[in-house]
Amino acid sequence: MAVKKVKLEDVKKSKGRTSKEELDKISDKEIAEAVLSDKDSVIPTEKELKEFTKPKERK
Repeated sequence: MAVKKVKLEDVKKSKGRTSKEELDKISDKEIAEAVLSDKDSVIPTEKELKEFTKPKERK
């Protein structure tokens, strides 16, 4: 897979392609089942989740 470099300002201007309506149709159970069936996904432990912090703003 190729890496495409983009400028931060271009990222901020871009619009996502995620459909909120489609996303809202998916239940938490369906998401959990998809995560568990994906051999590449990693489910963080409670300890790992507590280590997450909010990202700092870029200047």
